[in-house]
Amino acid sequence: MKQALDYFVSFITIALVLAGLGGVSYSMFKEGGWIATIFDKFVDFQFASPMIAIPVTIGAAVVGKMWYDHQIAKGHTSKMPDVLIYVIMAAGVYFLWRFFTTGSF
Repeated sequence: MKQALDYFVSFITIALVLAGLGGVSYSMFKEGGWIATIFDKFVDFQFASPMIAIPVTIGAAVVGKMWYDHQIAKGHTSKMPDVLIYVIMAAGVYFLWRFFTTGSF
């Protein structure tokens, strides 16, 4: 009985992860999706105020690289992968709910 329950929970987890990844991918890459919108806003900001945008972009890249190197050097283990799976599962619940209630993503 316990093994059947474990299989059922595993199946639900995989189904929600796949639904979450599919829904997020569709929302990101469709015409006028999230990536196109973010890229357009980023380009508009770069051209509207380059004296601010260029140093901020470079600074964000440098800080991100320093943080990554620090995490690798210290050998920190993180709960972030678990949190990421839960977030993707929540997205899967959202997209499945939206699909079954409205008929579209």
